[in-house]
Amino acid sequence: CLAEMRDPDDRRFRYPFINCTNCGPRFTIIRGLPYDRHLTTMDEFAMDSYCGSQYRDPMDRRFHAEPISCPECGPSLELIDSRGDRIGGDPVKETVRLITGGAIAAVKGLGGYHLSCLATDEEAVQKLRDRKKRPAKPFALMFRDMETIRRYCLAGQEEESLLQSPRAPIVLLKKKGNSLPDNIAPRNGYLGAFLPYTPLHHLLLEDTGVLVMTSANFTDEPLISTERELQGILRVIADIALTNNRKIAHKCDDSIFFVPGGISIPVRRARGYVPEPVNVSAPCPLPVLALGGQEKGTFALSRKDQVFISSHMGDLGDIRSQQNFRYELARFRELLEIEPEAVACDMHPDYFTTRLALELGIEPVVRVQHHHAHAVSVMAEYGLKEPAIGVIFDGTGYGPDGNLWGGEFLLAGYRDFERLAHIKNLPLPGGEMAVNQPWRMALMHLWNLHGDEVLEKQSISNLFPDSKKTGIILDMAERGVNAIPTSSIGRLFDAAAYLLCGIGEVSFEAEAAIALEALALKADKPAGEYAVSIDWNSGIIDPAPVVAGIMSDLERRADSARIALSFHISMAEMVIEVISELSRKHCCGDAVFSGGVFQNRLLCELLLERIEKIDIECYFHRAVPPNDGGVSLGQQQVAAARISGGIDG
Repeated sequence: CLAEMRDPDDRRFRYPFINCTNCGPRFTIIRGLPYDRHLTTMDEFAMDSYCGSQYRDPMDRRFHAEPISCPECGPSLELIDSRGDRIGGDPVKETVRLITGGAIAAVKGLGGYHLSCLATDEEAVQKLRDRKKRPAKPFALMFRDMETIRRYCLAGQEEESLLQSPRAPIVLLKKKGNSLPDNIAPRNGYLGAFLPYTPLHHLLLEDTGVLVMTSANFTDEPLISTERELQGILRVIADIALTNNRKIAHKCDDSIFFVPGGISIPVRRARGYVPEPVNVSAPCPLPVLALGGQEKGTFALSRKDQVFISSHMGDLGDIRSQQNFRYELARFRELLEIEPEAVACDMHPDYFTTRLALELGIEPVVRVQHHHAHAVSVMAEYGLKEPAIGVIFDGTGYGPDGNLWGGEFLLAGYRDFERLAHIKNLPLPGGEMAVNQPWRMALMHLWNLHGDEVLEKQSISNLFPDSKKTGIILDMAERGVNAIPTSSIGRLFDAAAYLLCGIGEVSFEAEAAIALEALALKADKPAGEYAVSIDWNSGIIDPAPVVAGIMSDLERRADSARIALSFHISMAEMVIEVISELSRKHCCGDAVFSGGVFQNRLLCELLLERIEKIDIECYFHRAVPPNDGGVSLGQQQVAAARISGGIDG
């Protein structure tokens, strides 16, 4: 198809919607099944005789290619300015000309719009950041070809294989030098890279080489996919829009992967992977709907031994995201012809998905503890027999004791679990504010180390110049006012990031931990050895000695990158020590790793190096993300096990 598109003598020369039976859109144009043209958004375009003859010819490679079209009968491009007025000339060439001149373009793709600008233009990148209100979160980059990617990034064999696969996900690659503007991915050791996956992308990249291609939305709002929604970002973010008249039936963002130690792990499961089911070894007698968590929203619908997981729908705190979630859920039920007879949800009472579970009128409603669902999601991927040691590290999840969990070692079965060990509970002062301001958790970990005399040490008091604020936070912690206890290891990473990187406030989830990892990647060797304190009777893991080691090395002016590497090594060593002891104690030979912290490539690679030396089978995600995007699969499997066993709540 690409060869034809580049052939001046071909009918489809430079046609941005060229496709055959083996390429082109699928899920994003489907309105119903079976996959026939009249049940897709291509139904609005009547085939001419040329396309019709290819479509009906069993010997033609476009035989029953449902999106088949040509310039005479198919969708067409239009370039408009910020007022919605048409810009004359060749839409692609004009878009390239304007982008090269510094413009920001909204570009309609398969599952929604991208916002695009020239990646080598630092001013344009910053303009996009300012307009999108996205001060630091990294932008994905679309490269013309693998040769161009290798110029800017380090890519291994598995990463190149992923990039060049028909699914064409974004792959997080280590940066190579500083030849691209820092503001593309500030304080980040990786670049999100992907290759053109539509004819239009190939045309745009021919003369630009590298483009920012980020989801077209405002921060924390759903991806836009209609021309009506486009009006909300024209003038405000985009200077121009390269649009077309083929409708998108389902919003679908780009999939994202990272590859620690040669293992491909999804960060976002969407385009190219949805609605392909995950096959499980324990089918449920009833079709189950699992609604996932609050962040990285997905739902799962099951039919026997297949679990269909929705596309990534982002964080569900925004009303528009919630409306999109409801819409896609309704469409999935229609598309797959599945009427659920049970619903699973998180235990957290205030999640949108928990409230939705009660609104749907489906019974039974099975409430599943957040970290239990994480563990079972990995077990389900591999069809593991129960139990397994679940190592679940994330930011926060609602625990049965009313506290916020997040640094957990579980003995996980499909129906139930036992909490074997966890990071020591510390106050989360100010709740969500402590998540957004890492200095608060740094203060808590230092308070855990030194007690009420924490600020009497000059080296510590210098870290917190606003003595009034620190005094208030310490008082909240001591009295337990608006300071719910948390065992979150994600908050420990935040604390270390404040001590070593000075990040006192974040603008997106995991920003502090990402900066900490980027710092550690610069180290040639660790600064020293830090070890946690473990009480095997209570299962409490106290990180105070690690914090003490960080402070000691800071005071002796050790290189901060080496200290950051030592911190990561200490976390990996702690995990190996704990799972080795728990495996021996509970005669359990399998360990599974899940939770957003296991998106840290350095931590995963340090673990993979050490796992080879112990007699435990360890499993990382391969089919669904370790973040909350994989929780719906775990919920479905827990519900299936309980229903099959006669437990329906």
